[in-house]
Amino acid sequence: MPKVLIFGQSFNSNTGGGVTLTNLFSSWKKVDLAVICTAHANGNISSEICDNYYFIGSDEAKWRYPFRYFQRYMPSGKLPIKNTPQSGSFSIKPNLRDIIIYYVLYPFLEWTGLFYVITKMEVSPNLIKWVNEFSPDLLYIQVSSRESLQFATKLSSQLEIPIVLHQMDDWLSSIGNSGIGKKYWMSRINNEFRVLAQRSDLCLSICDYMGDEYKRRYGPTFVTFHNPVDLEKWLPSSEVSDQHSSEYSILYAGRTGFGIESSLKQFAQAIELFNACSAKKIKFIIQTAEILSWPDDYKYTEHRDLIAYNKLPLLFQSMDFLLMPVDFSEKAIQFLKYSMPTKASEYMASGTPIIIMSPEETAIYQYGKTNDWAFLINSDAPKEINRRLKEIVLNEVSKTEISNKALNLVKRRHSKKIVAQEFLEEFEKLVRIEKVVI
Repeated sequence: MPKVLIFGQSFNSNTGGGVTLTNLFSSWKKVDLAVICTAHANGNISSEICDNYYFIGSDEAKWRYPFRYFQRYMPSGKLPIKNTPQSGSFSIKPNLRDIIIYYVLYPFLEWTGLFYVITKMEVSPNLIKWVNEFSPDLLYIQVSSRESLQFATKLSSQLEIPIVLHQMDDWLSSIGNSGIGKKYWMSRINNEFRVLAQRSDLCLSICDYMGDEYKRRYGPTFVTFHNPVDLEKWLPSSEVSDQHSSEYSILYAGRTGFGIESSLKQFAQAIELFNACSAKKIKFIIQTAEILSWPDDYKYTEHRDLIAYNKLPLLFQSMDFLLMPVDFSEKAIQFLKYSMPTKASEYMASGTPIIIMSPEETAIYQYGKTNDWAFLINSDAPKEINRRLKEIVLNEVSKTEISNKALNLVKRRHSKKIVAQEFLEEFEKLVRIEKVVI
């Protein structure tokens, strides 16, 4: 089994990237995996799959003068792992420093273009020593910023082992959306990514839609590997009781913020319209780690904290519908057009009917339309959403058909047992080729 060094994503159970990584690498032995990630990730780590981490801190990540005076010291190296809290439910409440950084400083730096030049990450001697002790056969990379892209390029140049590049979302299309010199930075960073992609021995994408687009943009073929699911854990369970007699329930579980939150608010408004004219009501449940105040403005919308990942299958199966929203703004479409939500396969495996509310040009909408495994809403206007909800919730035959198609698709394309083995075989193939070349 190849020894794989992973850069750019930690194993965890409450982010899309962490869940996808966990499922794809589930066939590996623990001793054959090691991860490089930023020190900020420590505190949200699952050591079930891998417990060999190097945390990038102040030894590698440096701010340029004069911004270095604002940089907070972060330790580097093989530090004690802080696992994700295992409480029954949890939420994230940003402190004042986080609010200033994420909502004031970062937007300003991105608008001016300084965001792309004030920081740099170097491959430190201690990091190289740790890597050499692990002695990897392959380097698996996820990049989500120019900083991580440049670091991945430097690291791959020093190691001289086969590179696997895996793209989770199309952040490359949303660079400098409204800032100074956005065309310059868009062109430059896309060119830097193209260099890394063409140097990589295997390129992976999160869905076929992204793979086709990335081949057109950057040249190499991108093989699709989306989040697979353990069907034994996710398929409908006999433990779920009928809880749907007094009202319909629609759940959204995941992150909020950019690309998502506007559609959630529009959907909440549509629920109010539906319930004003219906004897049987709909309860809209939003489950996120972020603290949200706006659901209090809607009578039939409820916010809940996240629950433990292993409790999600029963939760999903207890609902009448599961919602998968995408915002309709140009920025959101740019960012999410070629993404495939991690929860898509989990939703499909639950047996609960799925509603996709998204612009038609997104990957998730096209996947749902092509394979007919979800109800589709291609508008964020509350009146139009309400009209579609009236058609959807009353059609028992369609709900059964949609659910069965989703179940058949997840068994065929997203089973962890099958996909994880195919993932492993791709890596083994690269190692065999490397040995032949040597």
